Amino acid sequence: MKATVLRALFMWLVLFIILQPIFTYLDYLLDLQVKANTSFLTQKAATEGMVTSAMRSEVISNLKAVGFPEASISITSSTEAVQERKQRIDVYVTAPRLNLFPYKFSGTSQPTRYYGHGSIMSEYLD
Repeated sequence: MKATVLRALFMWLVLFIILQPIFTYLDYLLDLQVKANTSFLTQKAATEGMVTSAMRSEVISNLKAVGFPEASISITSSTEAVQERKQRIDVYVTAPRLNLFPYKFSGTSQPTRYYGHGSIMSEYLD
């Protein structure tokens, strides 16, 4: 009986050791997806001089395809008006961070959102 209990506890430990790196990698990939979409949106906004609603919906659909809930994706920009050439445009994209870690190894809490920030000079020509 004692050996069976020890084996069952050991299996949970082995399963945890195997799954933790997989969860960490998934967390990294989701963070990378938010940052890549932020960069994509920033580059497209440079030629238009602002972040348009079509660009927002494209990024939201990209992130929704990865698994983020559409209602909780936030896209903000430093301006709502068209920026002339050589003016700075800042773009911020945030999405909720999924709780993938069953055990916290440190006393600090994990961030609750993935965050992407991009800045670029406007290339808009009238």
